[in-house]
Amino acid sequence: MIQQRIAVTLLRSRTVRAVVVIAAVAILMLPVLAAGGVAGLLAEEDAKAQCASTEGEVTGEPAAGGQVVAGMFAAPLQMQRGRWYEVGATEYGGPSDPSSGDYGAIPDPTQSYLPAHPDSFAELSLLNHNPANGGTFTFADANALDRLPYLTGLRVRHDGRQLVLYKRDVGYGQGPGQSIGNGEPYRLDVWWQAARQLEVSKSAVNIQMAPPSGSAATLEALPDSHQIGGDSESGCEAVQSGADGPLPLTAGTQTRILPDGLAAAGREAPKAVKEMVAAGNRIIGTAYLYGGGHGVPLSQVQPAYDCSSAVSYLLYAAGLLEGEYAEDSTRLASYGDPGPGKFVSIYANAAHAFIYVGGLRFDTVEDPAYDEGPNAGKPGPRWRVYAGVPDWASWTVRHPPGL
Repeated sequence: MIQQRIAVTLLRSRTVRAVVVIAAVAILMLPVLAAGGVAGLLAEEDAKAQCASTEGEVTGEPAAGGQVVAGMFAAPLQMQRGRWYEVGATEYGGPSDPSSGDYGAIPDPTQSYLPAHPDSFAELSLLNHNPANGGTFTFADANALDRLPYLTGLRVRHDGRQLVLYKRDVGYGQGPGQSIGNGEPYRLDVWWQAARQLEVSKSAVNIQMAPPSGSAATLEALPDSHQIGGDSESGCEAVQSGADGPLPLTAGTQTRILPDGLAAAGREAPKAVKEMVAAGNRIIGTAYLYGGGHGVPLSQVQPAYDCSSAVSYLLYAAGLLEGEYAEDSTRLASYGDPGPGKFVSIYANAAHAFIYVGGLRFDTVEDPAYDEGPNAGKPGPRWRVYAGVPDWASWTVRHPPGL
């Protein structure tokens, strides 16, 4: 009886009633919460697995979701952006293959002369016969990469070398039953000038869809840290790359070198500076070639640049260059306004040019005497670290108006 009175008295208290209700709800919801927790863990593990499946180098990737099969009866490869695929590549054209001729199948006459566009590849065919033997080989017959549109860009990697190549041609391929070690057929022919740079003859290569030209896609997703961070929507960590992924940011306005040789733009720097840093990161890994990058639109990433075309590419990416073609170093010596800029400074003479973007030098000279950073000794356009301005020549210093 005393126990009943105590119970009635306690239940008259609002605080006690609230505690009782909460406890009852918790007991009822415990199975639901447990199930939700398990589901959440499973979803997290599934998301991690999904992220892992889209990052890094994918070898032997099944074509079009099916099994990898050998030779000319393989399925067309339906590529997904951000993924690498190991396929077969061959060399064509040039002195060792004069029967191929110098013109690609692309209908644009400004693009079809392949010696003027050495960054070219041909998509091959998976047909078990060559239609040209009984008539004409057409664009639709070249299906190994699911009939990519002309001028589609591919990043092609082989033995530590990498180029961005563009589809300007089509071809039949290697014949039935020929494949690389993982069973994948030969899906592309690499024009001989690019093939020599990649050391491709009849080789297994890794390919990836190239990012769109320009910096807009790079600048749309900026992380909160100076390191490349996670994607808040997907939960996946961004892949650090010279050509794709979000632009790394660091505090302040200065551009900083990262351990892998890419650069992080200052979070407080003007948009044009961030666009130039993104552009510089995009062409790291391309080769040095005197005259490279000239005479072709700067909107197209080239396999090789020289000093002035590399500087021009950065200026063009930020909308700071008139026209769409690279200037030579003599023209850059009279570009913009005189003197160093607050954010951007161009150093040029008749023989060479380089540029400082947010205080970090972008230059094709790989002399370790003028580079103490992670890119020291590495050729091609790269971010260079040096305490002063290289003094091996006299320079005219200019800057873009307002920067």
